[in-house]
Amino acid sequence: MSLENGATPVPAAILGEALEAMIRKAVTEAIQSIQPSRETVLLTTEELAARLKVPVTWVYEQSRQGNIPTHRIGRYLRFDVAEVLESQKKRTP
Repeated sequence: MSLENGATPVPAAILGEALEAMIRKAVTEAIQSIQPSRETVLLTTEELAARLKVPVTWVYEQSRQGNIPTHRIGRYLRFDVAEVLESQKKRTP
């Protein structure tokens, strides 16, 4: 089957896939434009202590007690400084 201009018709499945991909891309871009993009940088215990100007032992203690958000990567502890600061703001009267 051929169209008047000599082009062959494209199967509906291929058009559906292309349309779905275009919609997914548009939705993803819209969501990203709404949400502030914040790249998460995880710090080691020592890096967090240096950033906050507190002893490393304080970081370990607060993590162990569940007072600061901690990300475990295997046996390693990592911290998002923004999450830690936000958690401390909530705790401060």
